[in-house]
Amino acid sequence: MSGINPIGGAGQGLTLNSPLRIGAGQGEGVRPTADKPASTNFMSAIDNLLAKVNVEQMNADQAVTKLATGQTDNLHGVMIAVAKADISFRMFLEVRNKLMDAFQEIMRMQV
Repeated sequence: MSGINPIGGAGQGLTLNSPLRIGAGQGEGVRPTADKPASTNFMSAIDNLLAKVNVEQMNADQAVTKLATGQTDNLHGVMIAVAKADISFRMFLEVRNKLMDAFQEIMRMQV
């Protein structure tokens, strides 16, 4: 097997590559690259992820409204839209939980 390919949707096209580099010398630590500050890249990745989750939620709401008002009878499509919104929201919650765990771990470190 060559690995897992994304199905598409909420997480497609997003990368969380770190713009930070780790210095090899003593005392260099972690520094942002010269192109963009690390917080800008990180925040834009989170903003993009949140925007995609929001789009999925709005699509699902619109599909349910169309089904309820009789504008469509495609129950299968509505269920797929709702499932995609649910999965993308759960993924965002897991990312948030991992970030909170990492923040709490950093706060527990002794300096």
